[in-house]
Amino acid sequence: MPEAINPWLHILAAAVWVGPQVFIFVAAVPAVRTIEDVKARARVMRVLSARFGYLAWGAMAVLVITGVGNLYEIAPVDPEEIFDLKYGAIFAAKMVLVAATVGLTALHSFVLGPRLLDLQESVADEAQIAPVRRLSIVVSGVNGLLALAILFCAALLDTEFALE
Repeated sequence: MPEAINPWLHILAAAVWVGPQVFIFVAAVPAVRTIEDVKARARVMRVLSARFGYLAWGAMAVLVITGVGNLYEIAPVDPEEIFDLKYGAIFAAKMVLVAATVGLTALHSFVLGPRLLDLQESVADEAQIAPVRRLSIVVSGVNGLLALAILFCAALLDTEFALE
């Protein structure tokens, strides 16, 4: 039973990471855009961004820590087998996707998001806001798709390993 704790925490952190991304992208941001007062909209987005940021980075930390634990608990025992074609290609693809999503999350959390919020709060001209908003949407969308691809790789790893 104790051997289930680390994988369970990993799955829980993945749900906490992906679930709010989908909610924010599909429901929260479109709903916030209906707020007519530009400053009020910016305040709501700042609160949403800050709270999601804490949740997302916390989940990411748990994912990395439990992922390393899972590597030692669940992966093939021989370290060389981790990089064989059967398991290793999927594992390597997952790690590339994880690195990309961490990078995109950092870009959005520390550069694009704050820049967009600052522009919105200063009631900047729409011509200044629009390109930053579009880039933010693209980065968020790509990041969400990468997160789903990571989940797919995780399912493949589990299936591939379980079939042996």
